[in-house]
Amino acid sequence: MTAKILVIDDEPLLEYLILQLFRHQIRTQEFEFYFAINGVQALDKLQSDGSFDLVLTDINMPEMDGLTLLENLPAIDPTLKAIVVSAYGDMANIRTAMNRGAFDFLTKPIDFDDLKITINKTLEFVRLAREKEQQLATANAQIHYQAFYDELTGLPNRNWLLKEMRSGINSLRELGHLEAILFLTLNRYQIVKYSLGHSRGEQLVVEVARRLEACALNTNFIARVGEDAFAIWIANITNSQLALDAAERIRQALEMPSNLNGTAVFSSVSIGIALGAIGTEEPEDLLRAADAARHEAFVRGAGSTVVFDADMQSRALEQLQLETDLQNAINLQQFYLNYQPIVSFATGQVVGFEALVRWRHPSRGLVSPSEFIPVAEKTGLIVALGEWVLSEAVACLSKWQLQFPDYLPLNMSVNLSGIQLFAPNLLPLLDSLLRVHNLKGEFLKLEITESVLMENAEVAAGVLELLKARQVKVCLDDFGTGYSNLSYLQWLPIDTLKIDRSFVCCLEEGGKNLALLEAILNLASSLQLEAIAEGVETQEQLIILGSLGCNSYQGYFFSRPLEEEGAVALLSAATLLSDA
Repeated sequence: MTAKILVIDDEPLLEYLILQLFRHQIRTQEFEFYFAINGVQALDKLQSDGSFDLVLTDINMPEMDGLTLLENLPAIDPTLKAIVVSAYGDMANIRTAMNRGAFDFLTKPIDFDDLKITINKTLEFVRLAREKEQQLATANAQIHYQAFYDELTGLPNRNWLLKEMRSGINSLRELGHLEAILFLTLNRYQIVKYSLGHSRGEQLVVEVARRLEACALNTNFIARVGEDAFAIWIANITNSQLALDAAERIRQALEMPSNLNGTAVFSSVSIGIALGAIGTEEPEDLLRAADAARHEAFVRGAGSTVVFDADMQSRALEQLQLETDLQNAINLQQFYLNYQPIVSFATGQVVGFEALVRWRHPSRGLVSPSEFIPVAEKTGLIVALGEWVLSEAVACLSKWQLQFPDYLPLNMSVNLSGIQLFAPNLLPLLDSLLRVHNLKGEFLKLEITESVLMENAEVAAGVLELLKARQVKVCLDDFGTGYSNLSYLQWLPIDTLKIDRSFVCCLEEGGKNLALLEAILNLASSLQLEAIAEGVETQEQLIILGSLGCNSYQGYFFSRPLEEEGAVALLSAATLLSDA
């Protein structure tokens, strides 16, 4: 790289001598010399072309002397160094020059060998200084990027969003105008991450980021603010409908499936909106409010958009407390299992139980599963909770088989969420439990909903085949409430259909429910699948189901879910009756 050197001297002879002395370096483009006759002319060159590496300057010159010039160099380029070449080499001038930033001082008449050495030494110093400056600039840029950008998507992060909101408020104030934050999360991210792997989950996040950028207006500021969460700041809008319109554009942009290495994945979102008059809300408060509205949208169901109101903040705090309590409940073993009997139509005997998790909160009492299971799934705590449920249920079944050796073989049904089904530790855990408790896989039945299986049917099929190899049974839970395309029943290794209670509750009225139930039972029979009806509460429902060929049932008509002692008492009584 050519070094650019500016020589400032009012003696024409010096220019000729330098060009002769360094003609080889000039010819090989190692050096490139420029000349000025005074400090004013030199400053003009330096300011118009900031790429100089070295200055050689005299002291005494017309208009502006060399010492004055030295004072101006740091403002132009702090790494630019100057060598003073002067006939006035007394100690006072040398000290003044060095104090004003000169790198070295040579006296006239010039020792040209010394000049060569000094130029090379100074240029090397400048090179190293600029390398260090570049390294520092690169490091600072990396620190800035890490502080204000999301590494995965390249979008701004939460820090930059809040900074932008604070700095932009003053320039965006207009009387009566609003600002809005849209906070959205991907409802199926956890399932994608656990079923297809973390890399595919990240791929989905990147795809969503690109779609958000594509549908955003110039006035929108998009940031990634969580693992599967994004925020869009819309400044200076005139009414709330504009924020709702933006939310609808986002929803439409994300409706089309994402292709993750050949796997089509749909990505529904929950969107929360918080509105505020510009300058009247703290950015953190507005973002927190939008998140609270987003949670409300999630509770209402996938595809919802909710605008924040004051009551949501208290509900969000309650939600946070529930998440904290749930984590503590797992650690403090506040959960226990109930067991609901499953009864055979053919024999009238109990043939199995469904394990149902219950939470006895230390201050709230019993917490409904419909309240804490969705929270466990959203936070990922469902994996630890599910492992505990599976371990307890298998241990209990093993104990009962030893306690009632003459009773017909019992099976235990355990519900699995999508996250559990696709978790990498499911199969190793099952193998360990079956081995430790000396239990055959055929007595364990895992209940999985239609929607979970169809989240990623190909991966699910692979997991089900591995379960089948262990003789573990698979039950399709809440059958009839999910996908209308039933072709998957022919190729997925499923053993049992559990008919949802919504088909059973109104059987006495006949009509469509009865026709649908008959169709489901005929389908199960033709595919040689066991059929279990849940939610049976009346004698009439029982009679109708039996007449239609249902295999087994469960519900309050026979028994509510029982604690372990109650289930043992039921089995003891059944054993006594069979002996009699």
